[in-house]
Amino acid sequence: MDTFSIGIDLGGTRIKSGLLKNNILVEKKIIDAESDKGLQSNLHKLEMAIEDLLKKYEVRNGMLNGIALAFPGIVNPVSKKIISTNKKYDDGPQLNLEEWVSQRWNTAFYIENDARMAAVGEWVFGAGRGSNDIVAVTIGTGIGSSAIIEGRLLRGKHFQAGCLGGHFTVQYNGNECTCGNIGCVEAQASTWNISKMIKADPDFLKSSLANETNLDFHAVFKASQKKDVLATRIKYECLNIWSSGVINLIHAYDPEVVVLGGGILNSKEEIIPYIQQRVDQYAWCPWGKVQIKASELMEDAAILGVAYCLLHSL
Repeated sequence: MDTFSIGIDLGGTRIKSGLLKNNILVEKKIIDAESDKGLQSNLHKLEMAIEDLLKKYEVRNGMLNGIALAFPGIVNPVSKKIISTNKKYDDGPQLNLEEWVSQRWNTAFYIENDARMAAVGEWVFGAGRGSNDIVAVTIGTGIGSSAIIEGRLLRGKHFQAGCLGGHFTVQYNGNECTCGNIGCVEAQASTWNISKMIKADPDFLKSSLANETNLDFHAVFKASQKKDVLATRIKYECLNIWSSGVINLIHAYDPEVVVLGGGILNSKEEIIPYIQQRVDQYAWCPWGKVQIKASELMEDAAILGVAYCLLHSL
């Protein structure tokens, strides 16, 4: 008999729900997330998306192995509770999601940090295959990280080891981060802050970016290709910050491979070689060179990873 599971990637701007049939992702539903309004207000929309998938594939009682959720915050996968959030779904720690799943679908529930689950997805199914020592970095609304060391998913005593790479300090007198720190990688070069940074630049009104309605990394890279001075400066500033963040992660976790994912990888032809060159030049790795790879799974990585962890202990 066919078996099914649901994997959910709870992003800052979009919630992606995937149905896996016999461990193969067969279809996704994507809904807009108003993460600043909390998780509770999104549960009804999420229920509808899951129900649509189950109905379409005629998944009946006993056929669903479970529902697994990748969450953008610090999570205790043992108690299945959200421990801490960072300006996304801030009511999460007050919710009993295991009870919600049990009452609605009478099936198993699993929850983990989203960057960890993206790392597992890439390790098992994507760009990290063949190595038991990888770091994954997701650059999007925020910046998440995770480490798999000697085939073990790094969690730590308080469940925050490895997943706070976006909050490594790269500029001690830099921007204030949503986490409360100063000069985090995320505060200096992620989507939530890029528009503010561009508009604050004294050259903003001289730039073609002043005509853009959506000041994101896509707009920056596109304008840079057209020789826009401000866009080019911002682009290289972000590339250098991302590179510094990756080097910090290499020094911390000693991986063989670093997998980069997230929306910025639409420009991977430019990003991957640049970061590889910076890593080759500045990372202290006497044993050899760390490979910098683009995600092979992109937005499916966390869905596949969390669905895998539903059935496998790591």
